[in-house]
Amino acid sequence: MSNNLAENLFIITAPSGAGKTTLIKNIIKFSEVNDEKVFMSISHTTRTPRANELHASDYFFISEEEFKSNIDAGVYLEHALVHGNLYGTPKKAIDDHLHDEYKVLLEIDWQGAMEILKAYPEAQSIFISPPSIEELDKRLRDRGLDSEEVIAKRVEGAKLEMEKSSEFKHQIINNSLETALKNLLNIIFREKHG
Repeated sequence: MSNNLAENLFIITAPSGAGKTTLIKNIIKFSEVNDEKVFMSISHTTRTPRANELHASDYFFISEEEFKSNIDAGVYLEHALVHGNLYGTPKKAIDDHLHDEYKVLLEIDWQGAMEILKAYPEAQSIFISPPSIEELDKRLRDRGLDSEEVIAKRVEGAKLEMEKSSEFKHQIINNSLETALKNLLNIIFREKHG
């Protein structure tokens, strides 16, 4: 893949609860309103869907058997075991959309981001941090999706993840959704809106 195409790959990483999904949904809305060519890569996972999550929209929810078969077939750019579930990034859809001059967004954990940067060193890596661990804990509790045990695991994981933020080309602290969104838009659409 040529370097200039890979520059349109945006790898977005954040601890759970930092606001990356909300920011990405706002980027998608912006692209629709402004007729921008943006493609959101959809990962495969063996995780059970959460309330309001849709197959082929939020994730491709697949069985462990199918996932392992895809690994053997070389379907994934990277794959990992995260919080007890398998996640994988399908390569073909990313390459097809980069060739069609889309800006490709990829929401992924930091380990996956590091793997993808090996394959696409020209990609833009973006780390979104919460203002603090305390605020992250509050956000996870407020959204009411996870048990106490899961929240504790996510907060501990976030501490480790935030130590990796310096390995990303861009860092955004999500103190305010409006400011974080403006910063993210500037990174993704810099040549037009920067």
